[in-house]
Amino acid sequence: MAFHQSKYTEDEMYAYCLKMIKFAVDTAGLRVEAYGLENIPENDGFYICANHQEKFDPLAIWYTFPRKTGVILDDVATHRPFIREVCRLIKSQKLIKHNPHSVVKAYSEITKELKAGNNYMVFPEGGYEITACQLDEFHAGSFKSAQRAHCTILPVAVIDSYCIFDKGFKTSRPIQIHYLKPILPDEYDGMSTTEIAELVKGRIKSHLDIYQK
Repeated sequence: MAFHQSKYTEDEMYAYCLKMIKFAVDTAGLRVEAYGLENIPENDGFYICANHQEKFDPLAIWYTFPRKTGVILDDVATHRPFIREVCRLIKSQKLIKHNPHSVVKAYSEITKELKAGNNYMVFPEGGYEITACQLDEFHAGSFKSAQRAHCTILPVAVIDSYCIFDKGFKTSRPIQIHYLKPILPDEYDGMSTTEIAELVKGRIKSHLDIYQK
């Protein structure tokens, strides 16, 4: 299916990919719990911004998210087995970080997608090579598309996903996905992307400080 996309509709590919993600998670014996689902906006075309603890994070969000959403990933990640197929079946934008033209083009496409009513998730830290209980800098450029599309931003706190690989899939702790109160366009209107990044990071950090001791 991933290599013969013309034979299938977008909805068919998304539904099948979601089925495979859930099969992989359940077969691995992992528990993923979702909180704050009531905070997910009713209207599509919003920007999901989450902290990043492990490679598993996008899958955990797809596992719990009730509607369609695309993803923005580093090009390197999209060549890994399974993630490669996922990115073919689900709308995705690849960022070649050392190629400014690629980054500008990708965020331009995402702006169009958001305006068209499609959801996208992004991990503004851009990596997870840090202590699990800390947040790295949220890159301001990650918020250009949301700013230009003037769309709602949905902060997401990912908790304990780092335990999966740190403990060799033997952790009994569930991965928690917390959907926080959405940030409406009026709330960040007039802010720079740097200020928006700090606003979103602050919301997520406040939540992590409560749950991640």
